[in-house]
Amino acid sequence: MAARGGADARMGSELNARDLASGEPLDLAIIGGGINGAAIARAAAASGLRAALFEASDYGFGTTWRSTKLIHGGLRYLEHGDVGLVFESLRERAWLLQTRPYLVRPQRFLLPLLPWTRRPGWQLRIGLATYDLLALYRAVPPHRPLSRERLRELAPYLPDETRGGFSFFDARVIAPERLTWELVREARQLGAATLNHTPVVAINAPGGTVETVVVDAGGEHVTIPARAVVNAAGPWVDAVNRLGDLPPPELLGVTRGSHIVVELDGPPGHDAVFSTAKSDGRVFFAVPQDDLLLIGTTDERYDGDPSAVRPTPEDIDYLLTEGQTLLPGLDIRRERIRYAYAGLRPLQKVAGGPEAAITRRHAVIDHGKLGGAKGMYSVVGGKLSTFRPLAGDVIEAVTGRKPQRWLAAPPAGWRERLLGLDLHHPARRHLRRYGGDAAAVIELGREVLCPHAPGFEGEVRFAARNEQARTVGDVLLRRTGIGWARCRGLCCHERVAAILAEELGWSAVERDRAAAAYAAEVAYHLPVEGTA
Repeated sequence: MAARGGADARMGSELNARDLASGEPLDLAIIGGGINGAAIARAAAASGLRAALFEASDYGFGTTWRSTKLIHGGLRYLEHGDVGLVFESLRERAWLLQTRPYLVRPQRFLLPLLPWTRRPGWQLRIGLATYDLLALYRAVPPHRPLSRERLRELAPYLPDETRGGFSFFDARVIAPERLTWELVREARQLGAATLNHTPVVAINAPGGTVETVVVDAGGEHVTIPARAVVNAAGPWVDAVNRLGDLPPPELLGVTRGSHIVVELDGPPGHDAVFSTAKSDGRVFFAVPQDDLLLIGTTDERYDGDPSAVRPTPEDIDYLLTEGQTLLPGLDIRRERIRYAYAGLRPLQKVAGGPEAAITRRHAVIDHGKLGGAKGMYSVVGGKLSTFRPLAGDVIEAVTGRKPQRWLAAPPAGWRERLLGLDLHHPARRHLRRYGGDAAAVIELGREVLCPHAPGFEGEVRFAARNEQARTVGDVLLRRTGIGWARCRGLCCHERVAAILAEELGWSAVERDRAAAAYAAEVAYHLPVEGTA
């Protein structure tokens, strides 16, 4: 692979598809702008490769955007004996807590002992002690046993049958889609080209070696030379591989994970609950999401179109029933469900066995070694917190070299700049997701967009000018997080469309079409109860 030299100084954020088509061949074309694709683009650029990232929709749109938003070490993976994955995940959790404290925060979990808890207390105690040991006691406090009385004090909403339990810490990411954007931004700063809303429509490998990719750039098909391609399209990996000249292997065993988000009588507090479902023993979470409570998740095999995934009525019934069973004191009712959502786990294809037992480890597939196109690679598996080692494995597979080291500190002074803003606490809490950019964001407009998030007009302008946002959904769902509030952004989506029209030069017709498209997007992907 050729390193990027001085003649490639223009390589980076200002290049579009036509520029790439007329330039030197890419060392690496990355397909898929989720957390893994963004990390690969960043690692490639840091390693001196001429790289470009192509995303069919928006960064973080697929699995990343619709996760449980946890940066966890994988306590349940210990049950399957995958100590290596747990250690790797815990190491990455500590790194994220250190380097992205404005996005990733420690999260205390309560683990109650109930008559239907899958493991006895002594086994859980050993498992939690092992978890602490593998974490090397970094970044978060160790687990603690809790008496029945103490647990009732902390969580009076748990069932009367609760026999005590434990507390332990993991971590939660405020907005995985913003974590994805940060990786995209770093890739751009290091020289990579990143293009969202630019699907790859063909991968050409005449003679059995990758030579070009073809992208749809605003309705025009543009052919871009590339020496290697990495397919990091998540649930779309198999579909993208079918765009190539040679018959691809079937790599994926996809499962669907659904969630419901409910509004309670008051704030849900700070503690999350980790338990097992009474009906089937699955791992079950209830996690505070600002003023709402996120309940999940399911784990069902899925064979449909990844673009069509959404929670089923059966998913919602299951989550509601199990939520009521685990948290009877919170008065969770069907009419309190503000929305539901579903995402897909792009896991490695296996035959039979329970869905929960399918490994979350990632694998980098070299198609050339399987009789396919040389220079073609696919990524399967992985989890939200392990994007960094995954990206490193890709770079090593493609180049034969170890990747460059990642940064080890957050932006200097981000906390002081945030605290220095003349805003009330909820507003500062919301703007925390921008880290060191919070002041620049609010300078573009302090007018309140949404009372539920809260959100500000400056966020829309910042997203349009600096973060490649091109649709209302890009802004509300994957830049600002306003769409995750109980209103789903529908109290301000028309105003957002109007601001984007000013920033992007839309006509009145385009503005109204953009607002209507957002309403349709949330109706499908974040349905209210009864419409799934």
